Amino acid sequence: MKKRKTTDVYLCSAVPEGGILHYALSGSGELTLLGTLPLPSPNYLVFEGGSAYATVSDAFPDTGEGGVIRLSVLSDGSLSPEGEILPTGGSGACHLAVDGEDIYVANYGAGSVTKVGGKTVVHDGNGSDPIRQEAPHCHSTFFSPDKKYLLVCDLGLDTVFVYDRELREVSRAKVPDGAGCRHLVFTKDGRFVYVENEMGCSVSVFSWEDGRLTYRSTLPTRTYAPHDGPDKGSAIKLSKNGRRLYITNRGENEVVTLSCRGEKLRVIGRAPTGGDEPRDFALLAGEKYAIVTNQFGNSFRLYRVKGLRKNRLFTLCTVDLPGAICVTERAE
Repeated sequence: MKKRKTTDVYLCSAVPEGGILHYALSGSGELTLLGTLPLPSPNYLVFEGGSAYATVSDAFPDTGEGGVIRLSVLSDGSLSPEGEILPTGGSGACHLAVDGEDIYVANYGAGSVTKVGGKTVVHDGNGSDPIRQEAPHCHSTFFSPDKKYLLVCDLGLDTVFVYDRELREVSRAKVPDGAGCRHLVFTKDGRFVYVENEMGCSVSVFSWEDGRLTYRSTLPTRTYAPHDGPDKGSAIKLSKNGRRLYITNRGENEVVTLSCRGEKLRVIGRAPTGGDEPRDFALLAGEKYAIVTNQFGNSFRLYRVKGLRKNRLFTLCTVDLPGAICVTERAE
């Protein structure tokens, strides 16, 4: 009997005794745990050029700096450290972007972005919310499609900064006051950028041209139905065909599906996450499946993605995992 093809899926368990868990996802939607790489509180993981890179927010308690570690991907898909954890030049490392040998890390606590082994840029100022925006809070780093620019979302300043690869500022653009920009994605044609706003539970749309963002509109993604806990947006992911956008909302604890046509967005579906504080979301195995992580719910939920029109998410199972925070697959 022919063996089913599986997809390597990796989840970060952001607790002191946690690590990076390696699963096999079968064509029929079955998850099998293959192994765990022990690592204290990893919170983000990316693959690049045959290696993996993970951020560790409190890697150096004596200095308060976060860290990043490079991992080898072995033939069976398991991960192995290539060296020591490197400092990121600031506290609260929470996101990274990697291209070749260049590694860029967002430091939430320090309000800075670092090119590892090189320059660190520290933002200054504050936003309109005296509690959440008392200082800069860099939350993510993303390359432009041509890899010429690095875009940095600063939740504390409601600002998306655009840098060149040497971290020289090229431009900046603002989301609505108090929205708290967190993550972003480019449209398939590269003409627009969708920015997920954590505090506003909304998506801001910008047009993009050669290093400059121009604000177009903002669409709320919450329902305003009564529920426990504050509303906070988190992940934003775009389907490969560029026609479906997925947002995770904490508080309401749901995955929101949007139809997107350039700058036009429309909410078309909602799916419960089965746990508290959904942080990350990923489409897997050719977008036949998806996983959402529930950090405070200490679990993740696996969905089957169905429907040509609405791409509905149908729950297959919910799995316990302490501090489930990041999920990704390894592309072949």
